[in-house]
Amino acid sequence: MRKFAMTVMGAGAMTAVALGLAGTATAAGGADVTVNSLKTEGYNLQINGPQSANLTACTVTDVTKDGSPGANPVAYVDIACPDGC
Repeated sequence: MRKFAMTVMGAGAMTAVALGLAGTATAAGGADVTVNSLKTEGYNLQINGPQSANLTACTVTDVTKDGSPGANPVAYVDIACPDGC
C-alpha cells in the first residue's frame, strides 16, 4: 500500500512541476510574439478574442494553421487577455 501512495504522490509532484514549467514558458512572451512569428512565416492572421487589449498583455490559447506558408495560408490565433486591458 505504501508503494502505491508514494507513486501517486510522485506523479502528482511531477505534474505540478510540468504545469509550472508550462506557465513559465507561456509568460515568456505575449501573444504579440506568436503573431509576429506567424507573420514572418508568411501567414495571414485571424485573431479570435478581445482585441481591445495590447497583445503583449494577452496569451495565446490555440493556433490553427490552414495551408502552408507562402500559398496565401491563414493562421487562426485564439487569445485570452486579462480583464481591464
